[in-house]
Order: sequence, then C-alpha cells, then structure tokens
Amino acid sequence: MKRIISIYTEHKNSVQFYIRTTMENFHPTSCDERDLRRFFEFEKAAEFIYSVDDTYIQTSPSYGRKYIDESRDGTDKSFYFKWVSFKDEPIHISNPYLHHITGQPTLTAVKRHNDEYVVVDFDMLKLLAELRLIEHNGAFAKINTYVLGGGGVLLGIVSIFLILYGGYIFFAMLIDNSTGKDVMHEIFTSIISITIGLAIYDLAKTIIENDVLFKKFNYGNDLQNKTLSKFLTSIIVALSIESLMAVFKIVLDDYSKLINAFYLVLGVTLLIVGTAVYNRLSRSEK
Repeated sequence: MKRIISIYTEHKNSVQFYIRTTMENFHPTSCDERDLRRFFEFEKAAEFIYSVDDTYIQTSPSYGRKYIDESRDGTDKSFYFKWVSFKDEPIHISNPYLHHITGQPTLTAVKRHNDEYVVVDFDMLKLLAELRLIEHNGAFAKINTYVLGGGGVLLGIVSIFLILYGGYIFFAMLIDNSTGKDVMHEIFTSIISITIGLAIYDLAKTIIENDVLFKKFNYGNDLQNKTLSKFLTSIIVALSIESLMAVFKIVLDDYSKLINAFYLVLGVTLLIVGTAVYNRLSRSEK
C-alpha cells in the first residue's frame, strides 16, 4: 500500500491524465448494463462501474468484470458528490482509498454523461502496472502465495513437533528418572527444543499473516526487520542455553575442554553484537 501510494504520488499528473483521457473517450449510448460494461473491454484496470442520476442516487447496480452488486442500486451518493466539483474539470478523480469489496487501493473517476454521472473504480495496482510504473504479474503472485503458504504451514508443523518433543522430554524425565539420565542435560534439551519451536512458529505465523491471509503489497522493511530480529533473538537464547550447558558439563567433567566452551560463548556474543548493529542500522535508515 505504501509503495503504491508513493509511486502514484510521484507520477500523479501522468496517471490522472491517463484516467481523464480514458474517461473522455468513453461515450456510452445509455447507462444500462451492456453499454457500461463496454468500458471493461479496453480498460484492464477498471474494477467496477455504475451510474448516478442528477439527484445523486445510484441508478444501476455496481457492475464488475465477473461480479454484480445489486445492493448498491438506489443508494444515496450525495455524501460523496458534495465534495465533487465539475466547474474546473469535467472529470473528477478521487484520492486513493481501500475499496470495500476488493480491499485494494483504488481511485474513483466520475464523468458527467447527459443528465447522469458515470462512476468508475480503478484498481491502482493494475493501473500502475498498465502504465509500466510498477512490475506486477498476477500468475506469479498466486504461485508465490501458494509456495509461501505451504512453506508456512510446514514450518508451523515442525514448530509444533519441536514444542511437543521438548515437553515430552521434560515430562519423561520427571516420570522416569531411574535410568540415571543427566537431569540438567534433559532440562536444557527440553528448553532448547521448545525455544527453537516457538521461534519457528513465530516465523511461520508472520509468513502466513503477511503473505497469505492479510497480504499487503510491499509492507515495507520494518516488519521484515522485526521478524528477523525476533527470530535471531530466539536463536541467541537457544545458543546461550547450549553454551551454559556446555560450561556446566565441562566444569564437571574435564577442565581441559573449557576453551571449547569459551569459543561457543564468544560466538554467541558476536551474534548478539551483530544483531544489535543490524537493529541500529535498520532504525537509522528510517
């Protein structure tokens, strides 16, 4: 949404000139369904079209390419037309807004035709793609959604398995500790499994929310930065626990291997410093 608005603002004059030219070249003989739908034949970005009389009452259903909203026929549009003036320009173009049916960024153009008004809703993404101001491929977008959705579901399944496995290890250790298992090792293993499972689940949830269910066109780097930071934080926590476990085992067994624990702790520290630097650079770019 932000990127679409930004591109539209940058090329506003060109986009509005194209819309006005398109509307001026459209001359329906009447405002019935057949004549209004002819607009879709030469304008790919148009999503809905309908007519409004001079008393600002909608006199036709909202016609879409494969959809007809008859509930809008007869509704009062005066709340919208009171902000519209045709004195300076014969065609009025609205500011961008989210369409109540498609949920996509939309521009509405209004043209006076005899004693009525012809209203057309334009999908901004398709409009900018048609004008070669943005690259967009519907088929690739669908494939991308399916792949990301499938990957997100698989990640969710893996995360649930890790969480359940961590819980299983912990409760199995509580119920049956007669085998002489290392209690600390079992507890740390359980914590690591659950922590990594939660990190993967959060990643899967973010992918499904923002790329499948509530997909937004280029939602910006802010969300990506937060997601990566949260994932790295979970990994750092898991590695820190592993480092602590390694230190305990080496102290109890063999001091000569303490240097290995030091390398592991040093690696975790560098990862913490790297994450902090990344967060700082991400905030400075805003």
